[in-house]
Formats: sequence, C-alpha cells, structure tokens
Amino acid sequence: MQTPILETERIILRPLELSFADDMFNNWTSDPEATKYMMFNTQTSVEETKDFVRMVEAEHAGGNSYNWGFFLKETGEIFGSGGIDYSEERKMYILGYIIRKSLWNKGLTTEAAKAMIDFAVYEAGITTIFSCHAKENIYSGKVMEKVGFVYQQDGMLTSIDGKRTYESREYLFTV
Repeated sequence: MQTPILETERIILRPLELSFADDMFNNWTSDPEATKYMMFNTQTSVEETKDFVRMVEAEHAGGNSYNWGFFLKETGEIFGSGGIDYSEERKMYILGYIIRKSLWNKGLTTEAAKAMIDFAVYEAGITTIFSCHAKENIYSGKVMEKVGFVYQQDGMLTSIDGKRTYESREYLFTV
C-alpha cells in the first residue's frame, strides 16, 4: 500500500519526498535540540537530509514503511515528519516523529501521531505498534500515552551510528 495523504484539523500529512529536504534541514534536522534524542544525528548539511529522505524513499519501495512530512494547513509550511516502519528486529511496526522546536507543546505532535495510528489501524490493518523515547524526553512519552500507547518496560535506545545510547521507555499500541 502506498503512503496516502492524511488530513487532520490543523495538519496535512504528505508522503515524504526529496523536495522537502531543504525545509526539513532548515526547520528541524539541523537543530541540535530538536534532534537530541533522535536515532539520527543532527544533520550538518542539506545533503545529509537528502540522504536521509532517499533512505526513507528506498524503505517505501519495500512496502513496509509509511512516512510523512507534516504541513500546517494554515500556512502550508512543513514543520515535522514521522512514520510507521516495519522492524525485522522487533517483528512489528514502529512509530516515530519529530517536529521543529518552535511548535512544541501545541498538540501538533499528538495530532500527527493520532493520524498515523488511525491510518495504521483502519487502513493498513496494523494491530500492534511499538514506540519508545529517551527517558529524559518525557514529552514524547506523553504524546504516546495520549494516542493510546501503554508503557511496557525500560530499555536502551542507540543511535543509528551507534555513538549515542540512552535509557528509554518502551510502549505498545495494540488493537
């Protein structure tokens, strides 16, 4: 199934594409605070962000990945991204998200996460989704709980390059 366009009260979620990379870099992938607890490192060039988007696009080709750019309806501006991707290691889908810092604590992440979960359950037939956050990133945990995830256990979270490790809290969403 292809990644569809989703719409909420304040957000349009569009399938992630290379043309978004410049704005992604300027709005959050280059921000050390926004990326502090992400699996990817803070990006230092637009080319790094383009490489990330290319990686996501390649995952889409496998059919087990749904990723979106989050756009404010009011302005048309991209302010975040997220997705639901199948993990061979965990044998289930994983939810992830990030938005630019200036829009934190406005309910937008929760709104986007709910749209992704609703898509997963009602359109893609996904019944179990994993998510986790660094323990210090308590607001991400609040988003997870608001959209129906239930805390399971503590764990460890390691960045893609293996250079950063965090204590984490792991959650499951089940239908």
